[in-house]
Amino acid sequence: MTVLLVALLLLVGAGLAAVLGAGWLAILPLVLAIGVGGWFVATLAGGRTPATAVRDTDHPELLGPGGPDDPDRNR
Repeated sequence: MTVLLVALLLLVGAGLAAVLGAGWLAILPLVLAIGVGGWFVATLAGGRTPATAVRDTDHPELLGPGGPDDPDRNR
């Protein structure tokens, strides 16, 4: 999927450069904007939002109350 997206972006950029007669530096911001938009669409299509990525992180297992890794042991 990603390879197809990159190939499509390259083809769109090459086509715009040929049709408009502009250099790659003029087309580069448009290609980057399309790439970022495609990245967001691919991320949303995967069904994984930034919030779910944070929720799915592993939580540390403490050794017990008052142990060396207890953040509240000095209270």
